[in-house]
Amino acid sequence: MQERFFSYNLDMTYAILLIGVLLFLGHVFSSLFERTRLPDVLPLMILGILMGPVLKVASPDSFGEAGQIFTTLALIVVLFKSGLEFRILSLRGAVGQGLLLTTVCFVLITAVISFITQQALKIPQIYALIIGAIVADNSTAIITPMLAKLQVAKTTKTILFLEANLTGVYSIVLALALLAAARGGTVSAGMLAVQIIKSFGIGIVFALAAGLFWMSIINRVRRLENAISLTFAFVLLVYSLSGLIGGDGAIATLAFGVVAGNIRLIKKMWLPKLDYQRLLSLNSGEKDFFDEIEFIFKTLFFVYMGICIHLGRIDLLAIGLLLAVAKLIFRAPAVNYCISKKISRSDCSVILAMCPNGLVSAVLAAMIASQLPEEGAVIQDVIYAVIFFSVVLSNLMSFRIEKGGLKWLGKAMFFRHACEEGEITPGIQTPAPESFPQQQPAEIQKTEK
Repeated sequence: MQERFFSYNLDMTYAILLIGVLLFLGHVFSSLFERTRLPDVLPLMILGILMGPVLKVASPDSFGEAGQIFTTLALIVVLFKSGLEFRILSLRGAVGQGLLLTTVCFVLITAVISFITQQALKIPQIYALIIGAIVADNSTAIITPMLAKLQVAKTTKTILFLEANLTGVYSIVLALALLAAARGGTVSAGMLAVQIIKSFGIGIVFALAAGLFWMSIINRVRRLENAISLTFAFVLLVYSLSGLIGGDGAIATLAFGVVAGNIRLIKKMWLPKLDYQRLLSLNSGEKDFFDEIEFIFKTLFFVYMGICIHLGRIDLLAIGLLLAVAKLIFRAPAVNYCISKKISRSDCSVILAMCPNGLVSAVLAAMIASQLPEEGAVIQDVIYAVIFFSVVLSNLMSFRIEKGGLKWLGKAMFFRHACEEGEITPGIQTPAPESFPQQQPAEIQKTEK
């Protein structure tokens, strides 16, 4: 008995030591990411692969029920943060090419990936659609630091930020709707629509009411001791209570985050006649708190993700690579025709490259694996492989573009777009500088007047 007690304490000591080391390495990798543009998720995933499939130090079974609880908590944090960072006003300024590119790319990638997956894995269509919806997501957390190293136009950055935020919402909503249909055994479009309207409607209405309530009392909550964590506790309540009353907890959490992040706009546009003067948004300290929570979950989750990868299934790794490449290939025509001709070929190449999957895809995959015992493990392995290869491909492409390479890619795939400086578009003659009339200073002054 005494030996078991000491053995338990020793195992727990090693586990806590490992968590501390992983969090420390997470900060180190994040710092390296800012300097070298090497995505911090790659070393975390590789570390998990070494601990799990390679050295057999840990396995998914060793986490037991704690693994599912950890995955659910990570999902809640990701959903709330996604909603919190989403800006409703961004839709108003992106009615054109940004919103068009986002929607066309998401629909096209979802359809193509689901078709390839169904043919390769021989799984039911609804499971293939789940994979397609998750793979169509783009990670804002990975795209943002990579863009910081690239010289692109402000319009290009706006398009990419909008796309990354919207695809996250698209992916979460569609994947969870398909998951609910798969668990209920309903595949028909009519039954799927009824389920979506019912569960999502209840969840959204509950989240809106909860959001208005919490934002109206948050100033009083801040007076309490250790109040900064109460918002996180309330987010957990929104997720669980929404599920208990028949709604979708994940969608409720996402909607609650949207309300919390856009409460001032909601008060101004939709509640002008009501007395909601007490409605306040989250302050910088509360947002920093959620940033820290997300960092902890991201660091631990990507290591856990590496542990869960099965290196013995080479076929699933190959399918993951195929899907990552297909995502890039079929994204190219959407970028070419949905983006304005005024955007240069180099910027179009950057838009093409900025499509890595990240934490949202990983958490959704883990959630599906826990709720679909039979096909869930296969779906999880394929999506994990897609995340790994998509991050590698995006990083390599952005590095080559930064060094002035891949110009042949712009010429081949984005032929209808503006050339780079010094290039000539075939079939279009650019007037020589001498052919333009020389304007005198007096004429310039008249023009300005």
